[in-house]
Amino acid sequence: MDQSSLPGEVIGDATMIARDPSAPAAPVERGLVVMSIGHGSYVGLDEIGADIWRRLEQPRAFGELVDGLAADYDAPRAAIATDVRAWLVRMAEGAIIRLT
Repeated sequence: MDQSSLPGEVIGDATMIARDPSAPAAPVERGLVVMSIGHGSYVGLDEIGADIWRRLEQPRAFGELVDGLAADYDAPRAAIATDVRAWLVRMAEGAIIRLT
């Protein structure tokens, strides 16, 4: 399956997430801007998006990412999983990350 078209409902705890190595990021006030060289576009990340981006410095499983975010933000895991899953789909569609 093409990674960039992976539907959100298919992203499970074992799904691996990695930054696209050709997607440079630069800090801006209260977040990051990440370029998609292949798409010729960019995405602005707020503080939470930037936190997720930093956590993906090394590839990691969706479940591990969600567990860490839920603990650090003291929020229900299910709510974090829903929000992060939607974020990951948008980032994959923009060729910013890869899902496997």
